[in-house]
Amino acid sequence: GQTARAMSDEENGSEYEEEEVEEVEEEVEEVEEVAEEREEVPEFKRAPVDDADAKIQDYEEKRRQEREKEEEELRLLKEKQERRKAEREEEERALAERLKEAEERRRVEEEERKAKFDAEKKRREDEKKKREEMMASLTGKSFVVPPKAEKGDKFGNIVQAKQEMGMTKDQKEAAKRAVLQVIGKQLGTTDGLSDAEIKQKVKEMHSRIAKLEADKYDLEKRHERQEYDLKELNERSRQVARNAALKKGIDPADAANSRHPAKKQIMSKYDRQIDRRNFNERKMMYENRTAYPVFPGLPPPPTIYEKIIKKFKAEEDEENERYAEEAEAE
Repeated sequence: GQTARAMSDEENGSEYEEEEVEEVEEEVEEVEEVAEEREEVPEFKRAPVDDADAKIQDYEEKRRQEREKEEEELRLLKEKQERRKAEREEEERALAERLKEAEERRRVEEEERKAKFDAEKKRREDEKKKREEMMASLTGKSFVVPPKAEKGDKFGNIVQAKQEMGMTKDQKEAAKRAVLQVIGKQLGTTDGLSDAEIKQKVKEMHSRIAKLEADKYDLEKRHERQEYDLKELNERSRQVARNAALKKGIDPADAANSRHPAKKQIMSKYDRQIDRRNFNERKMMYENRTAYPVFPGLPPPPTIYEKIIKKFKAEEDEENERYAEEAEAE
């Protein structure tokens, strides 16, 4: 059976080889026929065919080159895009870090500024409190009227002195301790303090009182100096106002005693006729050069008519004539 199978395989292989040989021979024959046909075609007819083939090859070559160029450009563009994307991501990351650092710095500065403001506010409050305590502790004039004592207490001090004279030494020491305890409660707790500690406390209070007295003296001198400076400035301002009033022809006394400028006399106080003009009529005397005083409902006096009205009319006539001559000359 194996020999038969081997023989059949050899037969099949030989058949395949024969078929391939036949196909190759057929292709060779076709190529030879085409070559013979091309040889039979005249030269003038064969040239256009060769030119067309050359053009097609050139076109295909150009298309291949353009395609390669476009592919290269696309590759470069993609690389540039990727590179720009990476740079943009790096820039955004750096910007985010800078913004975060700036925000952190701003927050720290805000906290420092707030802490500084709170400390300054606390310091001012402490200084104000100390100043108030110092002013309260200063001795000065007191305008508080003490309450009147009862009639039964009229000789209270004498009775108290007699009682103290009749006290023994131990009773006096006990009274002294009681007084010191009362004073200690006002100044601070003294429970459990010995006599030496109380003496030290008294020395501290004495030094504090001495310091407050020195501060009081400095403040009084400062107050006196400020009062002197204020008086000097007020005197200078009065001198400036006085000189300004003299330049304007105003009485310095009136200018100094009033906030408003002094009134000017626009009419004689010796006139028998009361001026009945209103403010606008008086104002026209200063605005109009040819104005003359006229009282409503009354003719002008002869002296005013002769000296003022006629004079103004003559000047107006001369000006009108001069203007007319100039107009004719032009």
